[in-house]
Amino acid sequence: MQTSIRVDQANRDALAHIAKDELGGVSLDEALRVLLFHHQTAQAVARLEADPEALAEWQREAREWAELDTAVAE
Repeated sequence: MQTSIRVDQANRDALAHIAKDELGGVSLDEALRVLLFHHQTAQAVARLEADPEALAEWQREAREWAELDTAVAE
């Protein structure tokens, strides 16, 4: 389903620049999806940084995954 939205011309141009020059010519919709993902990721990191216990747990789990040694079939 395609829906129209109102966007200031300067914002549309900035998004088009990002889509073309920074993301390799993707559509404006894809560029917006990427920017929203980055925004959501930054929010998640900020939430972790604000909760020392959650951050420590995440770091422990990340270390466990990094130390996991598995055979990879070729």
